[in-house]
Amino acid sequence: MDQGRSAERRTRDLSWGNARARALMHALARDAATRAGFSVCAIEVVRPKGLLEFVAIYGDTTSAEDRLGTASRLSDMQLVFDAGESFGYFVWVPEENFTDSLRDLLLADLVIPDLPAPPVEGGWRAMDMLVARIADERGDLRALLYLDVPTDLQRPDKERLLEISDELTLTLLSVVTLIEREEYADHMRVIRAVRRLARSNPARHDVGHLLREARTTLLGALSVDELEIHIFLDHGDETHDSLGLDMAPEVRQALDAAAARAWAAQRVLIIEPDHIWGDARLDAAHSDWFGQALLAAGFEAVVVAPVGVEDEVLGMLMAARRTGSRRWTDGEGVAALELGHDLGRAIANAHATQRERRLLEELRELEEARHRFLRELTHEINNPMTVIAANAEFLSTSEIADERDRRRAQAILRGTERLGDLLEGLAMLSRVSDPQHPPSMKRIDLLPIVEETLGSMTAVADKAGVTLHLVGDTREAIVFADPREIASAVTNLVDNAVKYSDSGHEIWVGLEHRDDGTVVFGCKDEGIGISEADRANLFLPLFRSTNEDALRRPGTGLGLGIVREIMHRHGGTVEVESRLGRGTHVRLHFPRLPQH
Repeated sequence: MDQGRSAERRTRDLSWGNARARALMHALARDAATRAGFSVCAIEVVRPKGLLEFVAIYGDTTSAEDRLGTASRLSDMQLVFDAGESFGYFVWVPEENFTDSLRDLLLADLVIPDLPAPPVEGGWRAMDMLVARIADERGDLRALLYLDVPTDLQRPDKERLLEISDELTLTLLSVVTLIEREEYADHMRVIRAVRRLARSNPARHDVGHLLREARTTLLGALSVDELEIHIFLDHGDETHDSLGLDMAPEVRQALDAAAARAWAAQRVLIIEPDHIWGDARLDAAHSDWFGQALLAAGFEAVVVAPVGVEDEVLGMLMAARRTGSRRWTDGEGVAALELGHDLGRAIANAHATQRERRLLEELRELEEARHRFLRELTHEINNPMTVIAANAEFLSTSEIADERDRRRAQAILRGTERLGDLLEGLAMLSRVSDPQHPPSMKRIDLLPIVEETLGSMTAVADKAGVTLHLVGDTREAIVFADPREIASAVTNLVDNAVKYSDSGHEIWVGLEHRDDGTVVFGCKDEGIGISEADRANLFLPLFRSTNEDALRRPGTGLGLGIVREIMHRHGGTVEVESRLGRGTHVRLHFPRLPQH
């Protein structure tokens, strides 16, 4: 029995199945030998790239140690089959049928059984070979089963050879079933590996990294010689001709269109030298071109699996095996299509993440440009503003100026004051909305800040005829905040309340301790209030109310926008309740203190 090939062609690069699958295959070899009446049985599995691998040997433990896991060429066995005669599943090759050239090819690595010499009449000879060709439902060769050394040491006659074929039918079918089951398990391992890759952090953020790693992973896992993942150009990725087919533009376009049709029909394309399976249009238009290209590249076949997500095809996965490899199975086609789904989702997600990152970077650059503009604007205007204000103040008090000139100078002063307020507000808004300059956070007591604000605003309120009241809880109110920014927010709210109140109105300012551990600052007035329409735009920078009464009062429209930015930076919120003509109640909600 031939249990090996020439030593220089034998390798241990292959390893079929897991331990349980190999144990089951060994049990099938033992069953076949026992039922057929032979002492030795071996099974070889057809592997990709035109190789055979010994996966089970029964009855010859010394040979099993040397042969299991080794690979040899299927083409050598084809020559042996040509020298034999078929009986059912089996091919019988008596020793005398081996030509000198066939002996030279195989003799260097044949296992010669220890038989009585000289052989008896009709007895089994050392180089006799009985081998079953095991095919799947499509007729593709999947394995070989060898029987050697019959227990009666006699050559089987033709009738006995047919009986052996019938007796082992179920065993041979079980071999195919076990091979296909293990093949399916391999496919699932490949799919899981691709899914793990797609979930990895680099792959989620970089399409190029995903495609490079996927190609490396699949090239070995699918047992193919070449693999190309082609993403259509409108997704911004270059195409690398990994297969070396050197497609002309019109051929590539036709293949792209065929991949789109394959995605719609959820099938794969199989391109062989004499036919393209799965797309009649591509076959009719370019079968000859692909046939010549595959022969020139030495490919047995190229499988094209469309890559996409939902109803959109993104590209294709092209896998090629060299001449001499076994054909692609239906199970491998299904696995390739499943990989197309997984890759499509991963590519779509990576594209979306890349677009999101680009947009975020553009927004960040835009925000930085806005802050630079505001800083430069306030700086450049402040200097001439100081000069204008100083000269206006001089003219307003000058004895050489008449009354009309002094009134004009005072108008200029009022204008510069308003412009100064606007510049100060813009500078503050720029500072509190700049993520590059976070607040200086620490534990502070809000109560002294509120009391200090009321003290500084009392004179302003008295001048407007408005009364300020400190109400609520006067206990210590500890929050985690930037004291300067919070003081600015509180001052803005109280200043707004005074500004939009009339003489005789009252304002209530105070703190509240909530049961959930949060602190709330409140400022309630009896002023002109805010309409429902205006409340929608209340926090927009430079927004001024549509209320004519409010427009007559001085203001920049920046105060509440600054307050919201400050609270946002602190993880808090701003709540506004107001009715036109009935007053406004603004609350600042501070988060609970961090636990540390």
